[in-house]
Amino acid sequence: MGAITVVRVLGTLLCLLGIVLCFWVGRKRFADLSTKEHVSIGIAVLSVAALWKLLAFAALVAVPAAVAGVANYHTFVGVHEVGACNRCHVMRPMVNDMMDPQSDTLAARHFKNRWIPKDQCYECHSDYGLSGNLAAKMEGFRHLARYTTRTYTEPIQYRGVFDNENCLKCHSNMPKFEAVPWHHTVDEFLEKNEMSCLNCHGLAHPSRASRTPGSPDYARLMRKES
Repeated sequence: MGAITVVRVLGTLLCLLGIVLCFWVGRKRFADLSTKEHVSIGIAVLSVAALWKLLAFAALVAVPAAVAGVANYHTFVGVHEVGACNRCHVMRPMVNDMMDPQSDTLAARHFKNRWIPKDQCYECHSDYGLSGNLAAKMEGFRHLARYTTRTYTEPIQYRGVFDNENCLKCHSNMPKFEAVPWHHTVDEFLEKNEMSCLNCHGLAHPSRASRTPGSPDYARLMRKES
C-alpha cells in the first residue's frame, strides 16, 4: 500500500470520526454537564462535564485540524505521482507512451532505462520544494477547470516554454554530459532557454498529430491498462 493510499484511508477515517464525535456531542444537553459524576480514562479521573468538553474540543478543533493536515499532505505530495497526471483523459497518451517499451520518445527512454526511478512527470515538469508543489497544484487546478468545463481541444498543447533547468539539474556537470563537446558549445543558449534540449534529443512525448483523435496511434495512446 503506497503512502498516498494510506493518507487517503487515514483522511477518510478521520472524517468519519469527526462526524461521529459531532453527532455524539451534539446530542448531549448542556444541562447534563452540571452532573458531579466522574469517569476513569486510564489513570486519569475526569468529571462527566470535563469529558464532554474534551470530546467537544476533539470534534470541533482537534479532528478537523488533523483532517486539514492530512489533506494538505495529500495535496502537496500527491502531485508527485504519475497517477496524478494519468487520471486526466487528455494526459493519458503521455503516460501510456512513457510506459511503452517500444516507444523511443525521450520520456519513454528515461522510463524504461530507470534514469528517473519514480515520479517521472513531476521530476521533469516541476521543481521540488514548497513553491514547486504549489505551482504544480495550481497548474493542476487550471487543467481540472478546463477539463470539467470542456474548454479545451485535443490534442492539448503545452502552454509556455519548457525550462531546460529541469533537464540540466540532473545532467549538468555529469561525466557523460561533459564529455560531449557540443554541450559546451550550446551551454549558454541552454541556460538562457534560447534553444531546447529537445532540438537534439527528439520529442519528449508523442507528437500532436499522433495524439489527435482519429489518428492511427490514438487508440494505442488512449488505452486504459496503464
